[in-house]
Parts: sequence; structure tokens; C-alpha cells
Amino acid sequence: MNNSELSVVAEDPIPNPTITPFADSTALTNTFEFWPAWTIHIPMYLIGVYQGIRLGNLNFFPAVNPGMANGGLFLYSKFDSLAVFAPRNIPKSILSKSPHQPKTLLQNAESSGFAFPMIFKPDIGERGRGVKLIRNEKEAEIYLRDFKDESVIVQEFISKSEEYGVFIQKDPSTRQIKVTSITQKIPLQVVGNGRDNVLELAQNHPRAKRYLAEIKPELLEIVPASGKLLQLSIKGNHCKGAAFVDRSQLICSEIMDAFQEICGHVEDFYYGRLDVKVNTSTDLKKPDEILILEVNGANSEPIHIYSHGKTYLSSIREIARYFQQMATIARSQLSSIRPEPKLKDLLRNFWLYRQLIKNTHE
Repeated sequence: MNNSELSVVAEDPIPNPTITPFADSTALTNTFEFWPAWTIHIPMYLIGVYQGIRLGNLNFFPAVNPGMANGGLFLYSKFDSLAVFAPRNIPKSILSKSPHQPKTLLQNAESSGFAFPMIFKPDIGERGRGVKLIRNEKEAEIYLRDFKDESVIVQEFISKSEEYGVFIQKDPSTRQIKVTSITQKIPLQVVGNGRDNVLELAQNHPRAKRYLAEIKPELLEIVPASGKLLQLSIKGNHCKGAAFVDRSQLICSEIMDAFQEICGHVEDFYYGRLDVKVNTSTDLKKPDEILILEVNGANSEPIHIYSHGKTYLSSIREIARYFQQMATIARSQLSSIRPEPKLKDLLRNFWLYRQLIKNTHE
């Protein structure tokens, strides 16, 4: 196969890959981002325990978002968390429960107005676990067999150009929305030079070389044309190769108003991050142009901390600040949560969550 033929193939891995290029390849790495996950998680756990002691309840998370199981900390339905938003703001989606019936599922998707390619992902998951672009019935059958014991979300593929994590906090008494952070998620990608294949480009790329396992084997031999931007993954998770860029300078009254319109009416959702897609950052001011891919609750990180130039200590301070804000929301609602959240419930649900995901198929 010659280079021109390979160039045609290179346009196909991600449908309509109109994506934002990395502005500067030297800005794709952030020292602490690649440290072991426990370097962030242990401080988060300790901060959570500290706030729980101050509140007099170590399991204060259900009071943060009463409409989500465990407040959206874990073991909550991604499908249900999306369903409370207006249809105009969410992708067409259906939920497949075990035991899965692939043919019926695909017929239901067609009846709902979407077809291949589709996104399949577990209803309970995080950090990009199990998110896959499915192109045909055979791939769907394999996926549903791998996740035979879990409920699976089947979602239309959204080809809008840009993805953002928008952090929302809502005052329980006034229902006033505040956008506290906006982070652009730039997918794993390489730029062709007309000579090297994807494997060679990735091996010499400051970020992609860390995520070779995320690149499908059939892409590795493609030789992209010179200047061709090739997206290698659909996953907007930094642990799966996406780069996070702090765009909080975009926050303005128009964006606040847009998310007030989108989120203000949603009952019992007060704290979390919406992962959204738009065609341009300007569309974040337009409620009709915003599509919510996923809702994250009490488990939400302020992901701008992973942007280039952020230090480890400043990021821990930022996490502590967000936990303080989460605890403030919980304080006003803890007394009204019935049954009262117990620490044993938190521990039991965490154990169930770990059991569910321990045998993940990727």
C-alpha cells in the first residue's frame, strides 16, 4: 500500500476528526501528571476525611448531589445522571441491561434516530473505563459479550470539534449557578510528516509515546500525509492520553447564563463537572449548541490542575479548596437526607464498586 492510499485510510479512524491541534508539543507534559495516581488520590482521601470530621459525618457525599447515588462519588448511573437534562443538551442514548440482546439493541438505536458509528460505555465507570467507538454489529456483539454483566450506555457519536470539562456549583438555597473552571480536553493525536508511520510519530512525540497502548494496532502502520492531524483516541481522559488545558479565562457572564439555563432546573444536582462538546469555545455561551457527554458528581476533579505549568503543591491546594466548597454545599443539606448517610454505607458501596470494575475489558 503506498503513502497516498495510507493517507486516505488516515482520515477514517475517528469519524469527522475536526479537532483542535496541540498549540505547542512542549506543553503536552506536566511533571506530576505522570506520577502514580496515589500521589493525588491519597491527599484527596485525607482532605475528604478532614472535611467529613468537620461536618460530623464522614459520608457527607450523598448530601452534595441528593439526586445521584452516593452523590456521584461512585456506583452511580451515568445514564440516569444525563437523563435529567433537556433532550436538546444530551446525545441520543439508550441503556442496555444484562443480559444484552445486540440485535434488539441496535434496532432500538435506529428507532431512536442514530446508527453506526456509536459510543459504547459502561453505565458505571470513570477515567475512560470501557469507552469505545463501535462501528458495526460484530464489534457491538464483542463489546456486549465483554461487558455481559454490566449495564451499557449506547450513545450516538458526536462529531463536534471541541470538548471541555465545565465545573458547576449551584447554591442550594438560591439555585444560582457558578462556573468555577473550564478545561479543554485535547485528544491523543499526532501530526504527519509524510514519511513516518503512526508508531514512529508516537514514539517521538512527548505525550503520545506514553500512551502507545491506547492506539489501536491497525492505526500504527498508517503514514499520515505531511501536516495531517490524526486523532488516535476518542477518550477525553488525561490518563488515556488527552491533554488538559486550563481555559478558565473563558468564564464570563454569558457562559454563566448558558449553564444556568441548562442546569438551573435540574433537581438535586449542586456540584460536579459536565463533560461537553461544542464546535468552538464561543458556543459555550449558547445553550442550544452545548451537548453534555457525561455528568460527574462528587467524584469530580478540578481537572484544570493537570494543565501545563501547574505545580503539584498548588494543585493539592486547589483540590482542598474544591473539597471545602463541596462540604459547604453538603452542610446545608445533610440534615434533610433520609436515611442519614452512614460510613458503613460508603465503605460497602465502595467495595461493590471495586468488585464491579476489577475485571474491566478494554
